[in-house]
Amino acid sequence: MSLSRLKGLSIPSVQHVRLVTSVAANEQQVDVDLTWKNAKPFKQIPHLGFFEMNKMMTKMRESGKPRYHELFGHFFKDRNTPILKTWIPFLGYQIFIHEPEDVQTLFANDGKNPVEPGFDFFVNYRNYKKDLFTGDKGLLGSHGEDWYKVRSMVQQDMMRPKSALHYMDDLSQVTNEFLDLVEKNLSDKRDIPDVVPLVYRWALEAVGDIFLDSRIGCLNDPPAKEAQEMVDCVENCLGDPMMGLVTLPPFWKIFKNKDFKDFDASAEKMFGITSKLIRNAQKRNEGKVYENEDEMSILAKLTKKCGTESTIPQTMAMDALFAGIDTTGNTSAFMLYLLGKNPEKQELIYNEIKTKLPSGKKLTPAILNDIKYPRAVLQETLRMLPVVGGIGRLTQKDIVLSGYQVPTGMKVSNTFVNTMRSEQHFEKADQFIPERWMRGCPMGNKKAHPFAYIPFSHGPRMCIGRRFAELEVKVLVIETLRRYKLVYDGPKVDLITPFINRPDGPIQVKFEKRID
Repeated sequence: MSLSRLKGLSIPSVQHVRLVTSVAANEQQVDVDLTWKNAKPFKQIPHLGFFEMNKMMTKMRESGKPRYHELFGHFFKDRNTPILKTWIPFLGYQIFIHEPEDVQTLFANDGKNPVEPGFDFFVNYRNYKKDLFTGDKGLLGSHGEDWYKVRSMVQQDMMRPKSALHYMDDLSQVTNEFLDLVEKNLSDKRDIPDVVPLVYRWALEAVGDIFLDSRIGCLNDPPAKEAQEMVDCVENCLGDPMMGLVTLPPFWKIFKNKDFKDFDASAEKMFGITSKLIRNAQKRNEGKVYENEDEMSILAKLTKKCGTESTIPQTMAMDALFAGIDTTGNTSAFMLYLLGKNPEKQELIYNEIKTKLPSGKKLTPAILNDIKYPRAVLQETLRMLPVVGGIGRLTQKDIVLSGYQVPTGMKVSNTFVNTMRSEQHFEKADQFIPERWMRGCPMGNKKAHPFAYIPFSHGPRMCIGRRFAELEVKVLVIETLRRYKLVYDGPKVDLITPFINRPDGPIQVKFEKRID
């Protein structure tokens, strides 16, 4: 542009820009202050008695069918309120919400280092076990700046799509070994009485291959000794005992009850096994030369970035095992159930597979990206049968939720199972319709609030293993449907919540060999 054409333009000065920015910030602060001032006081938030809540939760747990999403749905509906507070002895107030608008407000005020109160037990435990966790405590075991330090070191390697796709061939091999194991265990009627235990073994083998850089032997028949021990450890650590350890005051610091002793013994055993596997893998990787980082495993990348003396690779592996086996395993089991129950949806995937991945052709990242329907099936599975029942935060500043003042330092839990199943947000919410997640679908999710569906959380604390979990499940579905047609004609399967949501009964799936 010539100087003559610039003469008529009015270019704001730096001082003018600063003034406008300052005025806008002040106006925004005034709006926030007025919103807080006009909100109802904290003490008026509808109250949920702790002993009433604990009694009903205990009764559910003892019945073997802890459906906490139904319980809290009843609490909200019975009191005709979108927000509740309870006071827990020794722990203080706990706020419960479920409206997406409140969830959006909560996350918008997260700050740089969001605090997830649901991880408090792991933080306390890893600080208590200083003989084991001598360095960094990992993402599950830290809050604040300590958490941010670990997250910033592992974020890039964990969230890059190519980091997950590096394991495409490995996951295809693991999945086909799983299917060979299924074939061996089929009854005369070609069914598996309960597919969940086998899927757990597949999930542990897949997670171990990724984060331990090792094949564990879960899919051997019978499984390798250490593999079976790891399955048992995870089952114990994330089973019924965990709910009490997470939701009740940390009395275990004074009195080591059975729940704590069982968890502690399993955690120590898991720590010992993973330590050995990681040391062996790091020795195998010594001296390896890579043309570029995309050829490196996650363990090799973390070892290079953090140093051979760092404990981050080990704690990350433990976090992945704890966070990944139950979640990925149960999601996969739910998906096999929903596909077996909805044969017309299953055939849509199979027809897409048959077109884009002919028999004998290897699954590649390009082909996986081209097969669209499995991703939609995963999203719909996570909507109908989510493995995580809620997300919590410690408020970083004063905020207003559902018209009530919620001060800084309050524990807020979003219970989102009922929201994701609600007709208010999802048309025909009780039906399995993966197409709703596909671009161009007339139904779509136009009614849904953006924060009505956040199965992997949101913001800085979004699930760091998301890309790996999505890849594992999509590979499982594609490889399975290449070989088998799934049939499920048993009772309806729903959620129970010992700690992580899981099926409320066995999932008896029939595997019929494809002949075309």
